[in-house]
Amino acid sequence: MFSIHYLEPKKLTRLAFQLLIEKQAECKIVYSGDCIKNYETYLVQMNTVSDLCIISDSFPYIEIIKLIKLIKQKSNHPFILLKSDMKFIKSICFLLKNGLDGIFFTEDDLIDLKHCVRNKTKFKLSANKLKLISTNRMNEFHIKELHYNTSPLTLNELQFIQACAKDESYEQIAYTLGKSINTIFGYRDRIFKKLQVKQRSAMVLTALKRNYIDL
Repeated sequence: MFSIHYLEPKKLTRLAFQLLIEKQAECKIVYSGDCIKNYETYLVQMNTVSDLCIISDSFPYIEIIKLIKLIKQKSNHPFILLKSDMKFIKSICFLLKNGLDGIFFTEDDLIDLKHCVRNKTKFKLSANKLKLISTNRMNEFHIKELHYNTSPLTLNELQFIQACAKDESYEQIAYTLGKSINTIFGYRDRIFKKLQVKQRSAMVLTALKRNYIDL
């Protein structure tokens, strides 16, 4: 049996994902919880370690780092995987520098967890993304943000959404970005299509949820 610990604060997400994981051959969730403190207590008390620990990126990074260190203290051969919907390489690198072993993104199809851990693969990330992550683990420099979806937003489109979040009119946005009003409407229509929304407010909320912009 391939045993897995899974930490996720959202109950419905946790239960649904657990069912999905256990459809994979020999995979079994032996611990499932929504509280890091409770999991830390469990780790201290348990006699055996799991094959894989999956941690949602919904928890504060400082708490995740402390947990990663505890897991590694408990076993000489742990594998810790971040289940993430993040879009910022710099954030991922921060966790990788502090002991995280691997990541995968929730917008992608579920990977073969057992195969990936056994073969120490990098969870189907492209070569370019792997290079950026591995390079930044060794050096402190700014990396442009990458978006892990099939229709990435351009810099101009991100700037447009950011301006919309500040409740600027389309005319104001056009002036700020130095673009024509027709170009601004073009940004809007393309973003609506990429994010699959029909309203400006839904566009901003979706962008915030996916960490494309900050308030």
